[in-house]
Amino acid sequence: MSELRNVIIIGSGPSGYTAALYTARANLSPLLIAGSFDPKTSRIKGGQLMSTSDIENFPGAIHAPGITEFSAAPDEQLAMESLHGISGPELMKRMELQARHFGAEMIEEFVTEVDICTAPGDHYTVKLSDGREFKTRALIIATGAAAKTMGIEAEAKFFGQGGGVSTCATCDGHSYKGKTVAVVGGGDSAFEEASYLANLVDKVHLIHRRDEFRASKIMVKRAEANPKIQIHLHSVVADLKGKPHPMADKVAFFKDREVLASATLEDPRTGDQRDLEIDGLFVAIGHTPNTQLFLNQLKVDEAGYLERDRHMRALPSMNACNRKMLSMDAVPGVFVAGDVSDHIYRQAITAAGMGCMAAIEAERYLAEKLAEESQMDPEALDLSRQSFAQSHWSSERDDMGEKPIIERVAEAAAQ
Repeated sequence: MSELRNVIIIGSGPSGYTAALYTARANLSPLLIAGSFDPKTSRIKGGQLMSTSDIENFPGAIHAPGITEFSAAPDEQLAMESLHGISGPELMKRMELQARHFGAEMIEEFVTEVDICTAPGDHYTVKLSDGREFKTRALIIATGAAAKTMGIEAEAKFFGQGGGVSTCATCDGHSYKGKTVAVVGGGDSAFEEASYLANLVDKVHLIHRRDEFRASKIMVKRAEANPKIQIHLHSVVADLKGKPHPMADKVAFFKDREVLASATLEDPRTGDQRDLEIDGLFVAIGHTPNTQLFLNQLKVDEAGYLERDRHMRALPSMNACNRKMLSMDAVPGVFVAGDVSDHIYRQAITAAGMGCMAAIEAERYLAEKLAEESQMDPEALDLSRQSFAQSHWSSERDDMGEKPIIERVAEAAAQ
């Protein structure tokens, strides 16, 4: 018999871990299905940040010498000069441990099937790759999106951890200040990455396989007018070549590792090749949202991203297997957070924010459901969204004796 949970969160990364933290602090005993490592698809627990070397734009996720306590009087100038971001894996591990510290349970397996249509509003069924099956009253989907790659053999060798290949300029661009980089792609994302990098590096090579761009005309004109950006048309990256890691002689871990030194460009029309010396390569050819589990159950946009309302609730698919779902404005108890529904910002901080919002909405949904099932007086407790949000403020929790709202609902229902 399947085990019934209050909340199941599918996916780790900033949105999944944040949702787990907030639902754990609400004493909902969340179950986080975090994933594992799949070499065939590059899916990994922790998501895209696991391949990011230094994160410099997640507030507070820094190493700053001398900064230990708020009440201390540190040498701020020294701290600012020595300040540096933490790695993606370190941030993900910190977020994971924080969620688990407050009571989140984590399983390192992949989800193979999700049944939303059978009993919408009552429970949802989640099946794992190891054969286990769980039912849940509320479901938070934080499966993220995977950056598309070029598909050449050498790409994996230099991908992530400072090797030279990245899919996120805002994450890794600062590591290439004063250097030469390349961007692969022809859409708005590629031109945005190139323009962003041009403010940091000495030279940006924009590589595109055709002579026409999918990007807007204004983005193309802006790049063409930028002296730091050189556009290479009818060019694809056929191979990547490396050089010894700069720390190879000092750190044993880097002894046999290489960093990117050049890219071999090929003209797809003629097959002619040439080498381009670069320090970094940013692949900007799009993302694929991880929504396969929810097709014909939840609504996706034309790019395949899950759609949601302003309260983070998933919307039913017009092809939903349960026709009753077609009359629903939103699927009760199913919430969406992070890059699986965001093809614009795709930042760790925005994903974390959405994870927080989805968790608070899930908490409110469960409290309302419990109050309704218990036939409790709706005026007995304040179940407004503002009340739930404030219940996560430290001072508010102190005032109510550290009891989350759902526990107060349960106590009131038992009277």
